[in-house]
Amino acid sequence: MLKKSLSLLAGAFLIASITSCNKFKKTDSGLEYQIVKDSVGGPSPEKGGYITFWFAIKNDKDSIIDTQFSDPNPVGIPTPDAAYKPSIEEGFWLLTEGDSAEFLLNADSLYGKTFHRPLPAGIAAGSTVKMVIRMSKVYTKKFIDSVMVLQEQQQQNQMLEESVTYQKDSIAIQNYLKKNNLKGQATIGGAYVVKLKENKSTDIFIAPLDTIQTTYSGKLLIEGTEFDHSPDGEFFTFVVGMGQVIRGWDQGFQKLKRGEKALIIIPSRLGYGSRGAGGAIPPNSPLVFEVEVKK
Repeated sequence: MLKKSLSLLAGAFLIASITSCNKFKKTDSGLEYQIVKDSVGGPSPEKGGYITFWFAIKNDKDSIIDTQFSDPNPVGIPTPDAAYKPSIEEGFWLLTEGDSAEFLLNADSLYGKTFHRPLPAGIAAGSTVKMVIRMSKVYTKKFIDSVMVLQEQQQQNQMLEESVTYQKDSIAIQNYLKKNNLKGQATIGGAYVVKLKENKSTDIFIAPLDTIQTTYSGKLLIEGTEFDHSPDGEFFTFVVGMGQVIRGWDQGFQKLKRGEKALIIIPSRLGYGSRGAGGAIPPNSPLVFEVEVKK
């Protein structure tokens, strides 16, 4: 009898312990939360910083409505202000890097004020949902500021490099025109079209969305090396202005009519840019194409 009583007492103590562990705490605003895993010593969120995390949302029947835990990449957002309370935004400030927690939230407030979208199927209006959060990395404002400075420097370096390339291409194109005694018509982006055979009829110029057929040969402007040409007796077909070809072509062909033959001289920014194209076209190479519009 004594053994049975002790067994019942131990069971009751275990149930009480589990119940106590599962009790949610409340903030002053009324946010109910429970820390499932406490990573002591991790960095805390701070204003102007950045946080990354995984999440899951369960409805009042404990069914998973949405989860991101299967994604290897966590969600990343600037550390949010708690625009209203109680809210999940308030909850983030209770966690440190590596923590896991559960939050009980009003469904209407979560979806209406935080997510700014209607309640999904499976969540009733006015119900309570459970949002599970596992914090990944917490970045300080100082770290984010240093990243922003680095990005700004990279952008400035890129702009400087593009400016230098722009000038080099412009000089190369003008030298080519002068050397070959050619007069070209500039496009809005800085390509030049030199007509070798004109169509002086009243035919209209090629326009965006026109489908055209052309023959072509392409060379590196400075080196003069041919890197591509249309096969004999075959035409290359494309739709103008749809990004199916390099921008220099999209712009240059709009200066031409049916039956015209021309050189289209293209700065690298309207060609293959800093990437180049395989081994045939080095990075930052201005190009010259001889084309003839067939149809």
